[in-house]
Amino acid sequence: MEDATLTTSWHSYPKLFALGHRSIKDIFLDPVLVEEKLDGSQFSFGIFDGELRCRSKGAVLNMLAPEKMFQPAVDFVTTAANKLKNGWTYRGEFLGRPKHNVLAYGRAPQNFIMGFDINTGHEEYMSYEQKVEEFAAIGLETVPLIYRGKINSVDVFRAFLGRESILGGQKVEGAVVKNYSRFGLDGKAFMGKFVSEAFKEIHASDWKERHPSNADILEILIQKYRTPARWAKAVQHLREAGKLEGSPRDIGPVMKEAAADLLIECSEQIKDELFQHAIAKIQRGTVAGIAEWYKEELLKASFEGA
Repeated sequence: MEDATLTTSWHSYPKLFALGHRSIKDIFLDPVLVEEKLDGSQFSFGIFDGELRCRSKGAVLNMLAPEKMFQPAVDFVTTAANKLKNGWTYRGEFLGRPKHNVLAYGRAPQNFIMGFDINTGHEEYMSYEQKVEEFAAIGLETVPLIYRGKINSVDVFRAFLGRESILGGQKVEGAVVKNYSRFGLDGKAFMGKFVSEAFKEIHASDWKERHPSNADILEILIQKYRTPARWAKAVQHLREAGKLEGSPRDIGPVMKEAAADLLIECSEQIKDELFQHAIAKIQRGTVAGIAEWYKEELLKASFEGA
């Protein structure tokens, strides 16, 4: 099912890195699109050589027996299949009900899917206006366009987060930034996210942060990244993959998924934090003894030629 992903539109969606991550450090060198980020589950679908395909964020779905959570979305796209363009991948956020994950919105999106992108080829994206028209033609809404153009400061995103969500009942969870003209090492377009304080997966704590000891820094990092939001994301990933059974036996897989997610999402940031903590001490340590050594060198020089 995943064949020819390097030449067709049918492939996984680009990873959304937090703004500031080194993988998308050049995202603001060009004009960008900023769209609302919804608290749902990623869902993609399309017709390829007459065959309807659907996938979640992490896996292709079995069309005869999809994961139960995605059944309403699969049912809808099955009825709309005759309106889909062959070879295009339609991307959306699935919410089976107003409270799909954490946020309780005022409503679910029309037909359970809020469209956010359409790929017409490998990493080829429709303009905002084009995708609005195409999604409407198959009976779907499109995520709101919050801003389009050049952005020179991350501070502008704080104003975006004061907006009410398109689904009502909540302020926006966050914003997705899209630069379709730059690509990462994986060949996928730069995508970034800016998440509201209430939904950040990292607890910012100033407990002993200014001058932590070696033991303190490990505890600080543990407390910073040990959050229910991160655990909930691990559960969501496993639920989307159909790997939860709703029993205590899920605990092991959830722990493993949360640990793997930390490695993928935060390894660079953790490395930087450890480096910033250690580098000054290492620098001081590596110059310790220079005074004595240099005095000895001067003393030796004073006897040369004597």
